[in-house]
Amino acid sequence: MGMLLGAPVWYGNRPFRKTLEELEKLGLDFIEFSLDYPLPDCMDAAEKRGFKRVLEELDLKIGFHSPLDTAIAHPRDEVADACSTVLRACLAFSADFIPRLHYYNFHLNPRVPTFKLKDVREGIKIKGLERCRELMHIASELGVVMSVENDLVPFEWSDLILEALARFTPEIQLTFDVGHAIMAELIHSGRKMHSGSYQDYLQRWITRYGEKILVVHVHDCACTGDGMQDHLSLGSGELDFEMVFDLVKSTSCKYLVVETFWKNKEKIRMDYDAMRSNVEVCRSYL
Repeated sequence: MGMLLGAPVWYGNRPFRKTLEELEKLGLDFIEFSLDYPLPDCMDAAEKRGFKRVLEELDLKIGFHSPLDTAIAHPRDEVADACSTVLRACLAFSADFIPRLHYYNFHLNPRVPTFKLKDVREGIKIKGLERCRELMHIASELGVVMSVENDLVPFEWSDLILEALARFTPEIQLTFDVGHAIMAELIHSGRKMHSGSYQDYLQRWITRYGEKILVVHVHDCACTGDGMQDHLSLGSGELDFEMVFDLVKSTSCKYLVVETFWKNKEKIRMDYDAMRSNVEVCRSYL
């Protein structure tokens, strides 16, 4: 079986039935459903049953994206404890979608200003790995497959994610976001991207952990002019997707999310016609 193609769905895409029907028409196999506030609490039992029924009718599978504000590896225990409480509820919610559930995607690196300091990162890593161990135990009991996503942190600062993958595989796998891997290096170095230079940024992740990649988030990036922007419609930025997909196909990726939010750098929102074009581009390379 080849890679399955999916698209992101979030609270702003209501009514969900209409959104899922439109995505199914595009030939997508699954959705990655974001549980940002007020989800999942706002979805009562009846609405949840209806949501599951639509997935079944359309034969769509589902992955989940953890709330972006759940910093389970936050160095302040009070914050991490609160986030862990939220994450437990989200995991329980997602487990109810088994057997249609593919994975639960989450971010691990906390967003704290002092993260750039090596001694701070080391302390965060120690605490974060223990939090991650607890999370893996909960997910294992629920039967949920966990996948940690690289975020806007350079490879050299990603020890927490890399160590978690080394320690907890196969309980935890990697969601590789192509744009994040590129933008993280450019943002933190202050460099402009030269043609083809970003291949090295992708290759280092894939060389080290390509066999642990379960999910890939693909989107275009504009990096060479004034200002930078990711999550662009494929073809509206500067990435060479023949090269990108050759790298993706060299990994163990099973699920490809077309995570495109904008048609162009002016942040015109994607529509279904634009998403159809993106799906066709992906199919042409897979």
